[in-house]
Amino acid sequence: MVRLASRLRLARNGLSLLVLLALVLLLACQSGSEQKKNDSSQGAAQPPLKFSVNGVGYSRALKSAAADSANQAADSAKLGSANQAADTLDLLTLSTEFNAQIVVHNYKDFDSLAVDGVALKDSMASVPVSRIAKDAFLTLSWKRGGSRGSLFLRTLHKLVPNMTVTQDLSKGPMSAGDFYLSYVYLRLIQKIGNNGQYLFYRFEPMVDTSKNCTGWWDFKKHHGDDGKIYYSYHEPDSTYASWRFNGFNPGKRVLLDESYNKLKEIQLEAVDSIQEGYPVDGHDFYLFNSEHYILMSYIDRVVNVKDRDTVASAYIQEVDSGKVVFDWWSVDHDTLFSMLDPVFDTTAGKDYVHMNSIDVLPDSNLLCSFRHISSVLKIQRDSAGKILWRLDGTSSSNAFHGQHFARYHDDDGSITLFNNDNGPNNTQLLRFNMGDMDKGSVKNKTVLRNDGYFAQACGALTFSGKNVIAGWGIPGDTTSFRRLVAEYNSTGGLIFSLERDSVKVSEEKIFGATAFMATYRAAKYE
Repeated sequence: MVRLASRLRLARNGLSLLVLLALVLLLACQSGSEQKKNDSSQGAAQPPLKFSVNGVGYSRALKSAAADSANQAADSAKLGSANQAADTLDLLTLSTEFNAQIVVHNYKDFDSLAVDGVALKDSMASVPVSRIAKDAFLTLSWKRGGSRGSLFLRTLHKLVPNMTVTQDLSKGPMSAGDFYLSYVYLRLIQKIGNNGQYLFYRFEPMVDTSKNCTGWWDFKKHHGDDGKIYYSYHEPDSTYASWRFNGFNPGKRVLLDESYNKLKEIQLEAVDSIQEGYPVDGHDFYLFNSEHYILMSYIDRVVNVKDRDTVASAYIQEVDSGKVVFDWWSVDHDTLFSMLDPVFDTTAGKDYVHMNSIDVLPDSNLLCSFRHISSVLKIQRDSAGKILWRLDGTSSSNAFHGQHFARYHDDDGSITLFNNDNGPNNTQLLRFNMGDMDKGSVKNKTVLRNDGYFAQACGALTFSGKNVIAGWGIPGDTTSFRRLVAEYNSTGGLIFSLERDSVKVSEEKIFGATAFMATYRAAKYE
């Protein structure tokens, strides 16, 4: 019995030792876990925050802050008037018309996440955007282990050039619609409201300041025949960079839905000598709906014409549900070879016509502007593709040169042009009241604006009500490059203007000075 009792005591003592050992191991694990949390709060390497805002992805290594509220308040104070936060990220796109959609892809790495006080549900949050500006931020608050902090999302990227807004409502009310801006060498598109505030923008900083690095062109709004709203802009395609020449920006048309989400990228469809995916040009784009549109491009063609062997043929392609239903080549029309405006004798090169706008007339035919022959042509939109008439700018009665943005106006049957007026170097906004539209005869010409300014290329003329809107394009000299877009009343009074701020040396190094002197197109759309 004594031996049995002794054995039981030893067994109990051994069990106690096992329990004690287990408790020690448990405490060690807890201590290690706490140490990891402490390491985290003291700046040990942690996974970056991976998230997207309105479909654009970002990755950011976060800066830890102490967990107490006093330090959090200090972080917020750092934002202050200096416009610098302890942890700031510049967004590339945003809109005030719709809530910002924030998705944190690695949200499970965090204990809690919120944007402007709105907690993420699973991985997402939807928050209103009251203002887009360099001093306006969305605040993404996070907590992970023993650390927490805030990532300040700047609503307007700090590298977007500044604009000056001027408004004088004593000259009349603003017309309906918003301003749409795109740039020759800057990958920036902007939608600006009548109060001068941002409604939407998309931006891509570039470090290549060569002229081969072209911008996004021709940002515009479309009212589809399907009752839907679309937006589009032209994006260069580096695959075809070797095709580029001065005035041809080979790329693709990016089509957006009414909320600025990308629907598709559009290039040429295969037909005859055209291969599927050939680039389109960015000068203009006419949309019926998301499956039906008219594209333009330039394709080198060998020709047997005096003094010419290879030319850049202007090319039009209409696509409906993936099929080419109409196309047109300038080289099929011999008369065009003899129409080069002497103003462009030394600069046109192989680009002998340079098409830069397309509009559809009420009779379904096309109205197209050709800069290097200073002409607007009506082109039959069928298999024949005949040139039905020519509005000739080299005639003394019409007198325009190097024009852009030919548009037909159904309310009075007129045609308007942004007349760059290369040669005379005196840009004018012109309206042609047509006599016999079928023959292209002009009843009279009205000069809507002529203030001595010279825009050597690009530009647009739009109307909204009785007001006239001028997008000023590329300035003719570097001493007066600030004009972007302006709205005038019917008597020429300036109601509204957007102008570029003075260029900073630091900005020139990033973009090149030309980027600040050249809107590709600035127009107003309702």
